[in-house]
Amino acid sequence: MSYGIRRKFYLSKAWQDVRKSVWLNQNLLCNRCHRPVYVDGISDYLPKGKRRTGIVHHKVYLDDTNVNDKEITLDINNLEGLCKDCHELEHNKGQSTRNNYYFDEDGNIQSIGGYGQP
Repeated sequence: MSYGIRRKFYLSKAWQDVRKSVWLNQNLLCNRCHRPVYVDGISDYLPKGKRRTGIVHHKVYLDDTNVNDKEITLDINNLEGLCKDCHELEHNKGQSTRNNYYFDEDGNIQSIGGYGQP
């Protein structure tokens, strides 16, 4: 996806408002692991070392063809608030990591071909 298109969208007031609504609806908790997250502009101050960053995730991933489709970008049903760890697992599940390991659909590390221990 083009950085310029994505940047313009994520800086929009419409996105900022929807993003805030997602977090308030989830009580600043990750939708998957249910741990509290820190969200700039919403959370009380926490030192950086104690923050679990929150990211609003698009269930239907954004790309150049749908970044202007409000039913995908701004629909609350297509959004979920995730901590950074759960967001990374979502975007990396099923992908190969180093030394022939990958993340399964639950975010667990698995060995390709069943050899070795993760």
